[in-house]
Amino acid sequence: MILGLQGLALLGGGVAIYVHLRAATVHAVQGLVLAGNSGIARWFSGQLVRDVSGPLDGESWPRVQGLIEQLRLPGDGYVSLLDEEGRILCDPRLSSEPSLRGSMLGHMAITPSDHGPNILLQDAPRDETMTGTLRSSLDETEYLATRYIPELRARLVVRQPESGLAHLSSRATLVMGAVAAAAGVVVLSLTALATLWVMRRYDGVLERINRGLEHEVERRTQENLAARDALIMGLAKLADCRDGETGLHLDRISAYSGMLASKLAERRPEIDEAWVERVRLASSMHDIGKVGVPDEILLKPARLTPEERVRMQTHTTIGAETLAAIRGRLGEDELLDTAIEIALEHHERWDGTGYPAGVCGEGIALPARIVALADVYDALTSRRVYKAAMSHDEARSIILGGRGSHFDPEIVDAFLDIEPEFDGVRRRMHGGAESSMATPEAGSARAA
Repeated sequence: MILGLQGLALLGGGVAIYVHLRAATVHAVQGLVLAGNSGIARWFSGQLVRDVSGPLDGESWPRVQGLIEQLRLPGDGYVSLLDEEGRILCDPRLSSEPSLRGSMLGHMAITPSDHGPNILLQDAPRDETMTGTLRSSLDETEYLATRYIPELRARLVVRQPESGLAHLSSRATLVMGAVAAAAGVVVLSLTALATLWVMRRYDGVLERINRGLEHEVERRTQENLAARDALIMGLAKLADCRDGETGLHLDRISAYSGMLASKLAERRPEIDEAWVERVRLASSMHDIGKVGVPDEILLKPARLTPEERVRMQTHTTIGAETLAAIRGRLGEDELLDTAIEIALEHHERWDGTGYPAGVCGEGIALPARIVALADVYDALTSRRVYKAAMSHDEARSIILGGRGSHFDPEIVDAFLDIEPEFDGVRRRMHGGAESSMATPEAGSARAA
């Protein structure tokens, strides 16, 4: 890592220096090219005047075209000759593209090198050599110098593509870049040797320190998670005891929910062991919102009025808001996220007739759909003040009848695959705990 960081630092510094050096080189080359283009325009104009007498005609054109084709400029530069209206007369590209002859260039705007206003090429001064830049038909910047030749009644244009200048600049900076790269390699190599020597000497100490830090981080993480789980479980137990349920109610819900989640994991590759464990733990908090329901409603031994039932149903939103407040203090936590989903939606129904929001189908969170079946099964198979506990087979029939209406069909199918395990948990965890008929339990049965 150290060597990598050092290499990146050297590379970043080298790139920054190279970019700066290249920009300075490009600027210098541009200045030289503009000055050179002006000199080439004057020199070549004089040569054409000496070699050609009078305006171009059928006899003199081949000679001028040959001279232009023979002229070689650095950076892919070339010379064009235009008539007075700005059409191409001679150009080195005519040998491969004859159709260019007569093409109009005079309407192209030049930006003078003295930063004056733009001017059309055909309107450039006739009594001096003008330098500047223009955008070619290929949308590339070209550096040029132009001079009118009255003897030929034509305009000479020396053109230098920006891409050619970039090539010249690259060649100019290549040697310096190679030297800088070699120096960087030498520095990095020496640093690597020194770093390796230091690391070999102290790697044992660093390893022991790292192991100790990892152990301490893991220990504190586990302590924090245990404290969080204990706090949340305590709140769930508090809500459950206030409702008059037995202490095993939460244990049964957790067992049923964990069994269903594990079975679904066989069908859904996105479900892993951590997800199953979160559902198992979070299911115990499904009714935590009952702490916010008044005693006269929660513990009422008689049938609830419609208004009281609406008030009872608020335990879903109260529970979700309570857990959201805890999450706001603790920060992002997947267990609390799952618990919020379960508390809010475990009374929603697959067909959308549940509460509090009437969500249907896949719109209901999967953990809540799991707990919905587990909660109903436990309510059916538990003894209440107004009813006896149903047998497993009776509860199975009711759950099967709610497939596709009350319950997610996939979760009902998972329940049917493991119903003997459900029955085993029911027998083991009920024991004698449900033999009493404490009146306060009526509230829980109505809420379920």
